[in-house]
Amino acid sequence: MRASSGSAFDFVVVLGWAIPLVLATCAVLIPGKIEHPVLLLMSLAALTALSYRHTRLSRALARKTKGLSRSVEQLETAEGLAGIGRWCIELEPRRHIWSEEMCRMVGLEAGTAPTRETLLQIMPSGLDQLETTLCAHNSDRESFPIEFELEHPTNGCRVLRARAQNSFSSQGQREQVFMVVRDVTEEYSLQQDRERAIERAEQAERQANTDPLTGIANRRFIMGELDRRIVWARDTGGPLSVVVFDIDHFKTVNDRHGHMIGDRVIAKVANIASAQTRENDEVGRIGGEEFLWIMPGCDSAAALRAAERLRWAIEAGTHGAPLPAVTISAGHAVVRNGDSALVLFARADEALYEAKRKGRNRVAQAA
Repeated sequence: MRASSGSAFDFVVVLGWAIPLVLATCAVLIPGKIEHPVLLLMSLAALTALSYRHTRLSRALARKTKGLSRSVEQLETAEGLAGIGRWCIELEPRRHIWSEEMCRMVGLEAGTAPTRETLLQIMPSGLDQLETTLCAHNSDRESFPIEFELEHPTNGCRVLRARAQNSFSSQGQREQVFMVVRDVTEEYSLQQDRERAIERAEQAERQANTDPLTGIANRRFIMGELDRRIVWARDTGGPLSVVVFDIDHFKTVNDRHGHMIGDRVIAKVANIASAQTRENDEVGRIGGEEFLWIMPGCDSAAALRAAERLRWAIEAGTHGAPLPAVTISAGHAVVRNGDSALVLFARADEALYEAKRKGRNRVAQAA
């Protein structure tokens, strides 16, 4: 096919140059028969040169057109395989242009033009979302994301996500917005599923670590936290104090007012204790009416002051409340080299019972 085209082209070129030569020969051999032979020869030569140039340009243009057509076909094939579409918005006057893949993506027949009526039909609310985002980024020189919804004729509500780029004139006026669009409905749904799964897992973990009556840490979590804080103290060399406290004469509260009121008293004490903690502290319910307060970075003197403030806050906070007034006894201890969580807790617990032996409503320090 190429050889035939080339031969025809060469034949035209040879013929174009042969005619002037023949005429020139005739002018020499048959003088007087042709008027102004030199002028005729020059005209024919010019016409031949123009014809040759036109033929070359036509062939080059045909090759480029064919290559461009092939590139467009390859681009559309790539878009289809990648599931992306092209969407261009010309601003003045407003006109939408999009690729064939966009028609498939939004559920329209191939070749459907994106008129405003068509867009309003498939994007009853999404068109406003699109316009709002475009307005918010009207001066952006960098690309920006857009997300909007549409109503697919058969697949229902779909979520489209685009990367958009503004095009400006030499005077700085925004002329076009070019977007590369893809359907992210499944990704969006999977992301929501993952977020819900993570939220459920976090909720389950919170429930597993939380005392249901008081809303503070339960025994399992607070003892595990004590282990972690002891490792921290060992690694950093910082002080670590703990306070163990419980409600004085709590059995009497239950006997006189019932277990429901007793539970409300426990919850009240836990709430007051939580309000006394610092940012990195942790307080938890060990069981019954007994609690553990972990204070990292707190030495013995600071722990004693904190425990005294807690004792006073509970006595004052329950006095005159619509609940029985209660007090607490507390014992505190500072971690030593070689202490485990159980050993440190046992020393603070022993100090608690020392406070009870001395009359309750007081704080005692571990030996």
